[in-house]
Amino acid sequence: MKKVSAIVVNWNGKDVLSECLQSLLKQNYADLEIWVSDNGSEDGSQAMVKELYPSVHLLENGENLGFGSAVNRALVKAEGDYFLFLNNDLEVEPDCVGNLVGLLESDKEIGAAIPKILYHRDAQQPSLNNATEINSFGVLVNYTGIAYPNLLGQQDNKDLTLTETACGGIFMFSREVYARVGGFDEDLFLYHEDHDLSWRIRLGGWKLMVTPKAVCYHHYHFNKGVQKFYRSEKSRLYILLKNMECKTLILILPALVVVELAQIVHSLVHGWFGLKLKSYFEILGKFTQIARKRRQIRSSRKVGDKEISRLYQGALAVSGMKNPLMDCILSPLLSAYWKLVRGWI
Repeated sequence: MKKVSAIVVNWNGKDVLSECLQSLLKQNYADLEIWVSDNGSEDGSQAMVKELYPSVHLLENGENLGFGSAVNRALVKAEGDYFLFLNNDLEVEPDCVGNLVGLLESDKEIGAAIPKILYHRDAQQPSLNNATEINSFGVLVNYTGIAYPNLLGQQDNKDLTLTETACGGIFMFSREVYARVGGFDEDLFLYHEDHDLSWRIRLGGWKLMVTPKAVCYHHYHFNKGVQKFYRSEKSRLYILLKNMECKTLILILPALVVVELAQIVHSLVHGWFGLKLKSYFEILGKFTQIARKRRQIRSSRKVGDKEISRLYQGALAVSGMKNPLMDCILSPLLSAYWKLVRGWI
């Protein structure tokens, strides 16, 4: 039996962390080690893990490193043949780990195995009080880099089947894949770090598959604060410039300009225009690093953008946002342009 290392990132999430760890300890997969990579919590999380979960490995980072960097610290120490990274607000069904391992071992072309994520039953939030409502079944990615959970808000369907996806928010991957593509990009403090790692796995020639047999429950709280918009948008542009071929960037440039204009309007209306401008200057400041990483990716990639773009979406959707201008004008415009240029990639 292959060893699995489950890595849970925690920052001041003592209550949900306890439920996450309990669900991992109830797994019917025998060879499982559990790591908590704690980003300087001040709510007693570390003491709780030490007292109540002595079998769990605790890595105390001392400060908030961000999600990807916290996972990376644990990946260096973990002994597993397979790695599963988790947010602290997830709980997993007892057979979740075993089903993810089974999927990876069934097909060597699969580089990442992704669970189905349902909303957690939460009496404090009646709108999320139905565990049959889907939080994500893989992730859809628009060709401009905007990602959106697949089947978000839809009722769980027993007829869901194994499905290839462009991106996985939470997934299991092997030590072999980790050795080839590395861990998370630590220049991405928050948001799109999962998209970037998913992208690099696909560039390595592997598929990402989401399975309905492995199930997680998510204590989901949508955050639409200005810091989320700022960090998410900066990360989106960063990974496009880092991972996409020059030819593809040129082909989609008109669509990118339109999306950026829409984002600028959004930032003006919602009070984060200064942060939007700041993000552009910060990306320019990382130009040398981005160029270096582009060269590394070009030298190691196994597939071209034609294969990568196969799963991209023309339509546009944004989590937590319903806007008639986006639905009736921007999204159809982007879809039409994608039909025009995707054959040239």
